[in-house]
Formats: sequence, structure tokens, C-alpha cells
Amino acid sequence: MPVPFIPTPADTQDAQRHLQQLQRTPPTGRLAGLLEQLLEPLAAGKAVQVLTLDDEISTQQAAELLRVSRPYLVKLIEDGRLPHRKVGPRRRLHLEDVLAYKAGLDAQRQAALQALASDLQELESD
Repeated sequence: MPVPFIPTPADTQDAQRHLQQLQRTPPTGRLAGLLEQLLEPLAAGKAVQVLTLDDEISTQQAAELLRVSRPYLVKLIEDGRLPHRKVGPRRRLHLEDVLAYKAGLDAQRQAALQALASDLQELESD
């Protein structure tokens, strides 16, 4: 289990300084976004936790990544919505498959929010 990094006031000031440097001369690519996502909560004095994942993850790790219960994730697997393989009695999922499923969920949520916002604007204009 990863241990959270709880910043000291000096860490917070250092993160604020580095975040300002990033904003002045931002690096390009995906790494820039990752650095910013890491430094923003640190600059606000919040604890962060960094977790490294293998290519294959356990059902518990996948459930935590999707922010669902493990029994619900197992149901998704049994319904054929998430591919997996068995290693002995345990199920293993490819991280890429779990992230693709999460991206699909996020897209559905975004579409539902857009539809709701459109409906609200329509109601306000009536």
C-alpha cells in the first residue's frame, strides 16, 4: 500500500515555486500535465499519493482505479464488460483495458452533463 506524502510548510512553498516555474515556461506533452496535477495539491498544502501500476492489475486495484467496489467490478468482469485472465483462482486485468473502460465511462458522464446543461438552458429560455 503506498504511503501518502504529507507536505511540510517548506514542501508547500517549494511546490508553489515549482508550479509557478511550470506556468511561466511550461514543458510540453503529457508529462507537463502530470507534473501540474502533482504540484497543484502540494502547493495547496494537501497530501498526495503516487502509485505505480504494473501492466496487469488485481481486481482490488482496478476497483480503486474505477472508484467502485470490488464486488461490483467482479460483476462487470462476469458480465463480459471488462476482459481478464485467471491466474490460479485470481483474476488479473490489463491496466490498458481498465483505463479504456474508465475513459468510456468518463465520456458517457460528460455527454450526460452536456445533455443536462442543454435541457436546463432550454427550460430557462422558456
